[in-house]
Amino acid sequence: MKKKKEISKSVGKIVSKETTKKIGSTAHSVSDFILEYKKPLLMAGGIFLGWYIIRSTRKGIEKAFEDKSEQVTINLPINTQNTTITKTQSQQFAQQLLDASNQMEPLWGTDEETVKKVFLQLKTAEDFKLVYEAFGYKNYNGWNSPPVGIFRYLDTYEPRDLVYWLKSEIKPSDGEVYDIVKARIESAGWVF
Repeated sequence: MKKKKEISKSVGKIVSKETTKKIGSTAHSVSDFILEYKKPLLMAGGIFLGWYIIRSTRKGIEKAFEDKSEQVTINLPINTQNTTITKTQSQQFAQQLLDASNQMEPLWGTDEETVKKVFLQLKTAEDFKLVYEAFGYKNYNGWNSPPVGIFRYLDTYEPRDLVYWLKSEIKPSDGEVYDIVKARIESAGWVF
Protein backbone atom coordinates (compact mmCIF):
# COMPACT_ATOMS: atom_id res chain seq x y z
CA MET A 1 0.00 0.00 0.00
CA LYS A 2 2.81 2.31 0.79
CA LYS A 3 4.21 2.04 -2.72
CA LYS A 4 0.89 3.01 -4.31
CA LYS A 5 0.66 6.17 -2.20
CA GLU A 6 4.23 7.14 -3.11
CA ILE A 7 3.52 6.61 -6.79
CA SER A 8 0.32 8.66 -6.50
CA LYS A 9 2.21 11.52 -4.86
CA SER A 10 4.95 11.40 -7.54
CA VAL A 11 2.40 11.41 -10.33
CA GLY A 12 0.53 14.17 -8.54
CA LYS A 13 3.68 16.31 -8.51
CA ILE A 14 4.30 15.71 -12.22
CA VAL A 15 0.70 16.40 -13.19
CA SER A 16 0.25 19.40 -10.99
CA LYS A 17 -1.57 22.52 -12.06
CA GLU A 18 1.73 24.26 -12.71
CA THR A 19 2.98 21.50 -15.00
CA THR A 20 -0.33 21.43 -16.82
CA LYS A 21 -0.16 25.20 -17.31
CA LYS A 22 3.43 24.98 -18.61
CA ILE A 23 2.48 22.26 -21.08
CA GLY A 24 -0.59 24.23 -22.13
CA SER A 25 1.40 27.45 -22.61
CA THR A 26 4.12 25.61 -24.58
CA ALA A 27 1.50 24.00 -26.82
CA HIS A 28 -0.18 27.37 -27.20
CA SER A 29 3.12 29.06 -28.14
CA VAL A 30 3.92 26.26 -30.65
CA SER A 31 0.49 26.62 -32.23
CA ASP A 32 0.93 30.41 -32.30
CA PHE A 33 4.30 29.94 -33.99
CA ILE A 34 2.81 27.59 -36.57
CA LEU A 35 -0.11 29.93 -37.25
CA GLU A 36 2.18 32.94 -37.53
CA TYR A 37 4.68 31.25 -39.85
CA LYS A 38 2.44 28.79 -41.70
CA LYS A 39 3.26 30.11 -45.18
CA PRO A 40 7.06 29.88 -44.77
CA LEU A 41 6.69 26.49 -43.06
CA LEU A 42 4.47 25.20 -45.88
CA MET A 43 6.91 26.57 -48.46
CA ALA A 44 9.86 24.91 -46.71
CA GLY A 45 7.94 21.63 -46.52
CA GLY A 46 6.96 21.93 -50.18
CA ILE A 47 10.54 22.65 -51.22
CA PHE A 48 11.79 19.64 -49.28
CA LEU A 49 9.07 17.40 -50.73
CA GLY A 50 9.78 18.71 -54.26
CA TRP A 51 13.51 18.12 -53.83
CA TYR A 52 12.86 14.57 -52.62
CA ILE A 53 10.51 13.80 -55.54
CA ILE A 54 12.93 15.23 -58.13
CA ARG A 55 15.86 13.32 -56.62
CA SER A 56 13.93 10.05 -56.58
CA THR A 57 12.62 10.58 -60.11
CA ARG A 58 16.09 11.41 -61.44
CA LYS A 59 17.54 8.26 -59.92
CA GLY A 60 14.69 6.21 -61.37
CA ILE A 61 15.19 7.69 -64.84
CA GLU A 62 18.94 7.08 -64.69
CA LYS A 63 18.32 3.50 -63.68
CA ALA A 64 15.79 3.02 -66.50
CA PHE A 65 18.29 4.24 -69.10
CA GLU A 66 21.19 2.30 -67.65
CA ASP A 67 22.53 -0.03 -70.30
CA LYS A 68 22.82 -3.42 -68.69
CA SER A 69 22.97 -5.46 -71.90
CA GLU A 70 26.63 -4.64 -72.56
CA GLN A 71 27.61 -5.62 -69.04
CA VAL A 72 26.56 -9.24 -69.50
CA THR A 73 29.39 -11.66 -68.90
CA ILE A 74 29.64 -14.92 -70.78
CA ASN A 75 30.94 -17.96 -68.95
CA LEU A 76 32.16 -20.28 -71.65
CA PRO A 77 34.24 -23.38 -70.86
CA ILE A 78 37.64 -22.70 -72.40
CA ASN A 79 40.56 -25.11 -72.39
CA THR A 80 43.39 -22.65 -71.75
CA GLN A 81 46.01 -25.28 -72.64
CA ASN A 82 44.87 -25.05 -76.26
CA THR A 83 45.03 -21.25 -76.53
CA THR A 84 47.74 -19.34 -78.35
CA ILE A 85 46.62 -15.89 -77.20
CA THR A 86 46.28 -14.26 -73.79
CA LYS A 87 43.15 -12.81 -72.18
CA THR A 88 44.51 -9.32 -72.83
CA GLN A 89 45.00 -10.10 -76.50
CA SER A 90 41.49 -11.54 -76.69
CA GLN A 91 40.09 -8.28 -75.31
CA GLN A 92 42.08 -6.31 -77.87
CA PHE A 93 40.87 -8.56 -80.69
CA ALA A 94 37.26 -8.22 -79.50
CA GLN A 95 37.60 -4.43 -79.59
CA GLN A 96 39.21 -4.56 -83.04
CA LEU A 97 36.31 -6.66 -84.35
CA LEU A 98 33.81 -4.19 -82.90
CA ASP A 99 35.68 -1.26 -84.45
CA ALA A 100 35.94 -3.09 -87.79
CA SER A 101 32.17 -3.55 -87.80
CA ASN A 102 31.75 0.17 -87.14
CA GLN A 103 34.13 1.32 -89.88
CA MET A 104 33.12 4.82 -90.97
CA GLU A 105 35.88 6.08 -93.27
CA PRO A 106 35.06 7.18 -95.92
CA LEU A 107 31.79 5.25 -96.14
CA TRP A 108 29.88 3.23 -93.59
CA GLY A 109 30.64 -0.44 -93.71
CA THR A 110 32.75 -3.27 -92.38
CA ASP A 111 36.54 -3.25 -92.46
CA GLU A 112 36.99 -6.79 -93.75
CA GLU A 113 40.78 -6.46 -93.80
CA THR A 114 40.91 -5.92 -90.03
CA VAL A 115 38.54 -8.84 -89.47
CA LYS A 116 40.82 -11.03 -91.60
CA LYS A 117 43.95 -9.92 -89.68
CA VAL A 118 42.31 -10.74 -86.36
CA PHE A 119 41.09 -14.16 -87.50
CA LEU A 120 44.50 -15.07 -88.93
CA GLN A 121 45.88 -14.66 -85.40
CA LEU A 122 43.26 -17.02 -83.93
CA LYS A 123 45.00 -20.37 -84.42
CA THR A 124 42.64 -22.59 -82.39
CA ALA A 125 38.97 -22.89 -81.57
CA GLU A 126 39.83 -21.99 -77.97
CA ASP A 127 41.37 -18.71 -79.20
CA PHE A 128 38.06 -17.82 -80.82
CA LYS A 129 36.20 -18.74 -77.62
CA LEU A 130 38.43 -16.34 -75.67
CA VAL A 131 37.63 -13.52 -78.10
CA TYR A 132 33.94 -14.47 -78.07
CA GLU A 133 33.91 -14.28 -74.25
CA ALA A 134 35.77 -10.94 -74.26
CA PHE A 135 33.30 -9.52 -76.81
CA GLY A 136 30.26 -10.43 -74.71
CA TYR A 137 27.01 -8.90 -75.91
CA LYS A 138 27.03 -5.60 -77.76
CA ASN A 139 23.98 -3.69 -78.92
CA TYR A 140 23.51 -4.27 -82.63
CA ASN A 141 21.36 -2.23 -84.99
CA GLY A 142 23.02 -3.04 -88.31
CA TRP A 143 25.09 0.08 -88.74
CA ASN A 144 27.58 1.69 -86.41
CA SER A 145 26.52 -0.19 -83.34
CA PRO A 146 26.33 0.10 -80.45
CA PRO A 147 24.75 3.54 -80.63
CA VAL A 148 26.31 6.18 -78.39
CA GLY A 149 25.13 9.38 -76.74
CA ILE A 150 21.50 10.41 -76.85
CA PHE A 151 20.93 8.27 -79.95
CA ARG A 152 21.36 5.15 -77.81
CA TYR A 153 17.88 5.86 -76.38
CA LEU A 154 16.28 6.72 -79.71
CA ASP A 155 17.71 3.81 -81.67
CA THR A 156 16.39 0.29 -81.90
CA TYR A 157 18.96 -2.36 -81.13
CA GLU A 158 19.31 -5.77 -79.59
CA PRO A 159 22.18 -7.14 -77.52
CA ARG A 160 23.94 -9.69 -79.74
CA ASP A 161 26.97 -11.94 -79.43
CA LEU A 162 30.07 -11.96 -81.66
CA VAL A 163 28.81 -14.76 -83.91
CA TYR A 164 25.65 -12.79 -84.71
CA TRP A 165 27.71 -9.67 -85.42
CA LEU A 166 30.03 -11.54 -87.77
CA LYS A 167 27.16 -13.29 -89.56
CA SER A 168 25.55 -9.91 -90.13
CA GLU A 169 28.74 -8.13 -91.22
CA ILE A 170 30.61 -10.78 -93.24
CA LYS A 171 28.91 -12.30 -96.30
CA PRO A 172 29.98 -15.00 -98.81
CA SER A 173 30.57 -12.20 -101.33
CA ASP A 174 33.47 -11.04 -99.11
CA GLY A 175 35.46 -14.02 -100.41
CA GLU A 176 38.55 -15.14 -98.51
CA VAL A 177 37.70 -13.31 -95.27
CA TYR A 178 34.34 -15.09 -95.18
CA ASP A 179 36.01 -18.49 -95.58
CA ILE A 180 38.58 -17.76 -92.82
CA VAL A 181 35.92 -16.48 -90.38
CA LYS A 182 33.53 -19.35 -91.15
CA ALA A 183 36.20 -22.01 -90.67
CA ARG A 184 37.34 -20.65 -87.29
CA ILE A 185 33.81 -20.12 -85.93
CA GLU A 186 32.64 -23.58 -87.01
CA SER A 187 35.78 -25.16 -85.47
CA ALA A 188 34.62 -23.70 -82.14
CA GLY A 189 31.20 -25.36 -82.44
CA TRP A 190 28.99 -22.61 -83.88
CA VAL A 191 27.11 -22.71 -87.17
CA PHE A 192 28.09 -19.89 -89.49
